[in-house]
Amino acid sequence: MITTINLLIVGVALFSYFAFTSPEPCPRKYRVTKYQGGELAILADIHRYCELDYGGRFVLKELDK
Repeated sequence: MITTINLLIVGVALFSYFAFTSPEPCPRKYRVTKYQGGELAILADIHRYCELDYGGRFVLKELDK
């Protein structure tokens, strides 16, 4: 029989795996201003490096070669 504590442990383990091991789609340096250690002159410049996907998250733009 599966107890509540076992379900809790499995749930926390799965959440931790997906929350902490998933790669960051748009690196932090492209999301913060130069004052905070990033690449942006103003926050609106994020669209130079990243684009918004259908999930509402910023992903790194692909560079054309």
